[in-house]
Amino acid sequence: MSEILLVGRLRNQTRTVEAAIEALGYPVTTATSEAQALTLLEDREFALIIVLARTAPSPGSELPTWLETARLSKAGGRNREVPVVFLASDQAADEAEAEAETGGIVRGHWVGALDYLPAPVDEELLRSRLAAFAELDARELALKRSEALLRGAFEAAPIGKTVLDDAWRIVRANRAFADLLGWGPAELFGTEITSLAREDDREKLAAALTRVAGGGLGPDDPDRTGFDVHLQSSSGSYEWTCAYLSSIDPDEVGQPLLMIQWVDLTPRRHAEQARAELELEHLARAQAEATAQRLSELQAFTATLEAMSLDELLSELTLRLAEQFDAQLAEVRIDGHDDEGAIAVRAAAGRVLSAEHETSLPAEAWHEVPLAIDGAGVGSLRVIPSAERSFAAADRSRLEDLADRAALSIRRAQLHEQEHRIAATLQRGLLPTRLPEVRGLELTAHYEPAGAVSEVGGDWYDAFELKGARLGIVLGDVAGKGIPAASTMGQLRSVTRAFALGDGQTRGPGDVLTRLNRHQLALDAEEMFTVLYAIIDPGRGEIAWANAGHPPPLLHGSAGDSQYLEGGDGLMGIDDILYSDLHRTIGEHDTLIFYTDGLVERRGESLDVGLARLIYAVAAGPDDPRALCRHIVTDVVPTERTPHDDVTIVVARIT
Repeated sequence: MSEILLVGRLRNQTRTVEAAIEALGYPVTTATSEAQALTLLEDREFALIIVLARTAPSPGSELPTWLETARLSKAGGRNREVPVVFLASDQAADEAEAEAETGGIVRGHWVGALDYLPAPVDEELLRSRLAAFAELDARELALKRSEALLRGAFEAAPIGKTVLDDAWRIVRANRAFADLLGWGPAELFGTEITSLAREDDREKLAAALTRVAGGGLGPDDPDRTGFDVHLQSSSGSYEWTCAYLSSIDPDEVGQPLLMIQWVDLTPRRHAEQARAELELEHLARAQAEATAQRLSELQAFTATLEAMSLDELLSELTLRLAEQFDAQLAEVRIDGHDDEGAIAVRAAAGRVLSAEHETSLPAEAWHEVPLAIDGAGVGSLRVIPSAERSFAAADRSRLEDLADRAALSIRRAQLHEQEHRIAATLQRGLLPTRLPEVRGLELTAHYEPAGAVSEVGGDWYDAFELKGARLGIVLGDVAGKGIPAASTMGQLRSVTRAFALGDGQTRGPGDVLTRLNRHQLALDAEEMFTVLYAIIDPGRGEIAWANAGHPPPLLHGSAGDSQYLEGGDGLMGIDDILYSDLHRTIGEHDTLIFYTDGLVERRGESLDVGLARLIYAVAAGPDDPRALCRHIVTDVVPTERTPHDDVTIVVARIT
């Protein structure tokens, strides 16, 4: 039994009752006031409430506080169903008090008491009453659990369930049934079940309901094991179900009820329909898998070839061709292009063979397919299978597919090389053919494009003599690559030189860059670029420069100290900026190194590391500008550069 609440003010009587309760093994909580009792009743649940009353109330008096406590406990809250027992704390002394005692019993029952024990309290009687209430509590708990179990089984059932009244209206539906039809359980209440059935199923459902209501489905009834019914969902579509009917004993619920359990057959019927198409699906799947495998092989055959030169590409294609067919020998041949002779590359056993390699195998041992681009033949793929392997029709089809992929890769490499040659020629044609000679200066430069296959970037430099034995030096880097970058670079080089030589060669570096930027903005050009323009005056021992987002020049002093000439403004081609002049004194035998970012940047490395590397290289290098330039290239230029990282270096030394 759960906890018992004892309400009483008389300590002696309370202890006596507490002892009797605890002797029976029941936990007890005592409240010494009605207010305390009401607080406990609000906060906790009890199995029994025992109230100790000092005297019985008279019939005409107001409800005593202990009766009010009992009444309030029954008024609501979590203990409204808990039984209440009154225990009198003294005996009626005379007939009048006995009559009042009787009235108190009546009023106690009126407010909800289930029992009333007069004083003095008989412990044996109290124990027997407590035992009776314990049994009632156990039965009530078992009943609640049983009801909760049945309710949970109904509500949580994975199949739909409905309970119908004698007019076949839904009086209860579980969540599975509501979800099956897309309704809320409350929305289905009162719905006549046959109205949900598809028209051609209504008569069958009504007949089965009639037979169940009349005594159930007999052992030979065809609907005993369930029958198909299509039910209309909230969206108007029909769900395919199997209905199982049964009746509920009216003696248990007070009225005749019917239950229908609904099993969703839609997935099952769809599966049966799918089985009819299974063979076709298996065939289609096998074909799809074969196609996917073939596409995967084709993709792998030409994967990661984009950045290779034509020679590297042909070698790699030949190796992969031999691997694909486990061939004794594989060959990729390209007919003459760009006034050159034919190229043939062979591979076997995982290595590319030398150009002089010949085979003694007869010509008919080769299996050959043409390489074609836009319908025009450009070469061929050939393989000689190993002795253990036959060459079936499927192999030839695969070889043809590989030839199509190889032709595209070869054509792309040829176009890249062609564009690279054009861009490189254009770029080199726009760079200075010779450097000016200025009194008091030694000048040298180095330009190195990125790898042979990559498209040329937009690096450029220029140097020109100014009045007063001064030297103007310009370095720039256009974002982008290929012919567009080289073309833009040529335009910028020409415009920059024109602005620098205008107004009698009196314009400062900041004025020149401001004009250059405004010129580009007026053209509405989309290219972004960095520019550094410096004027070296060896006679006055001064350098003036303006920087538009370019790497800073390095000043290496004659005493061996080095520092970067920091400062400058934002990138060109974005906003209208007034670029400022920066000035620095330079001394005899000082060296200035101008460069583009391809010299100091490396993938996965901080730019500060590259800048520090350049300082160390310059400090360890020779004094002669040409020798120093070669030393920087050898020591600093990264062995691995991004595809468009050209390297440009200009070295100027004050003599």
